[in-house]
Amino acid sequence: MLFGRFLAWIDRHRSREDMRNMDAKHPKKDGKEQDRFSPMTYRNPYIMYMHQIISNVIRQKKISYQCLELIIIDAEENSDQDDQDVRMVLYDLDDQLNYLLIVTDRPERYESFMDEMYEENGLIVQQIQKTSCRQVRGNVVLDFERSSSFFKQNAVHADAVYLPVYKRPWEIGENLDILVPVGYNTLIVEGILPADWQECRCMNERDRLDWEFRKG
Repeated sequence: MLFGRFLAWIDRHRSREDMRNMDAKHPKKDGKEQDRFSPMTYRNPYIMYMHQIISNVIRQKKISYQCLELIIIDAEENSDQDDQDVRMVLYDLDDQLNYLLIVTDRPERYESFMDEMYEENGLIVQQIQKTSCRQVRGNVVLDFERSSSFFKQNAVHADAVYLPVYKRPWEIGENLDILVPVGYNTLIVEGILPADWQECRCMNERDRLDWEFRKG
């Protein structure tokens, strides 16, 4: 599990490096902006904060970590960056889960993670294929698909919290609040991003590392 967390740490730093040149301004919700959004190319800038976002969301939904039943819908094939995002989230949450279901057509990819989860946390990770059409157990769904529709084709509890990672844009509101898509609605998540978030995103890698060192 330590090696997996090390890989997740590398992924997090890669993600920050990739994001540093992105436009830090909150996009306007006019027709042109909506037309430019594409789930197939969207990069979610808040992946590195996903464990904190989930904590905030389930608190607002009155779901404790003890009762959290997380469903991860795996990314599509041949997407290295999406795979890094999935891995980062899994290893950030690994010691806080009592139930985890991974929906994937690539079970071999998660064999090592599942073995580590059982050996270190005593958790038996559940797994089903995306081609399954059945009732699935879970109250929070984190969907890493871009174009498929496993969630729509399978029966999940009506009160399940659905978080599409790429299918809808995640935006910044006032006071650096994150506007998190939850199903067809939006939930405001406060207090996650640091005050100098915008400044850090626009730094080059050398300046960013110096900034992180000075912050401790």
